[in-house]
Amino acid sequence: MQKGDTIGIAAPASPFDRNEFKKGVKTIEEMGFSVYHRDDIFDQTRYLAGSDKRRAEELMELFTNSKVHAILFARGGYGSQRIIPLLGKELIEHHPKPIVGFSDVTALLTFLRQECHLPTFYGPVVSMLGKGCEPMTREHLMLALMTPGPLGDIPTGSANVLKPGKANGKLVGGCLSLINSSMGTPYELKTEDSILFIEEIGEKVYVLDRMLTQLKNAHKLEHVRGILFGSLVTLQGEPHDPHAMLQDVFRDFEGPIIVDFPAGHTQTFVTLPLGAELSMNAVVGEKPSLKFTTGMFN
Repeated sequence: MQKGDTIGIAAPASPFDRNEFKKGVKTIEEMGFSVYHRDDIFDQTRYLAGSDKRRAEELMELFTNSKVHAILFARGGYGSQRIIPLLGKELIEHHPKPIVGFSDVTALLTFLRQECHLPTFYGPVVSMLGKGCEPMTREHLMLALMTPGPLGDIPTGSANVLKPGKANGKLVGGCLSLINSSMGTPYELKTEDSILFIEEIGEKVYVLDRMLTQLKNAHKLEHVRGILFGSLVTLQGEPHDPHAMLQDVFRDFEGPIIVDFPAGHTQTFVTLPLGAELSMNAVVGEKPSLKFTTGMFN
């Protein structure tokens, strides 16, 4: 992308705070982009941003609108899975555009990358940009959208090494609960020869354990080369240490594991290009390093 290009905004999941949305739009404009969204983006049907039909049509319009160069989302929440069967796969494939989102949008990102071969980024939504996120979040979003080749070395912030080692693989993943809920569906996450990225919010440690154990029992980790954990935000007052749980659950995992990477439900968010080749280097006692060595479709 280039400055001056238009970013289209869709609301495929939950309704959102209008003031935060407007502030997020202003942030995108301050980054040098134009913004387009439909008037009915503010619709609400129960806990959804309008009907399934409205949300699916809105997203399809952004794909076919020649003036829109990339697509971001108003927020996550719940509802993205519901509209996947209503999307026109062939039409989307003929109008490829960069897509950025996270959390509940994990379901859409997986479908659009695996089935429609679109460039997808795990990055902030508009309402997050409107909450006063860290400057690095905006800067790295711009870098991800405007860099024509591999991103190279990326900042790791306060990330730590849980298990040492080196690994290379295609980066896939997203929000843990959405990864799990995709299993058995046509858009189940493919994890072969991958670096698996995982983040989650608002769960007890035993629930995280259960979801990760489900991935293990479903053989989704057998061909994973390394694991990158973003934010794991547990419920307030949670007595158990999530890192200790991870050490236990992944005691037999042979690849490197990095935790506390700045991506997910956090004010500091490094936008991640899903499908790109990622090199991990995790040494105990040293700052872990991450480098994207190819683009998304090399």
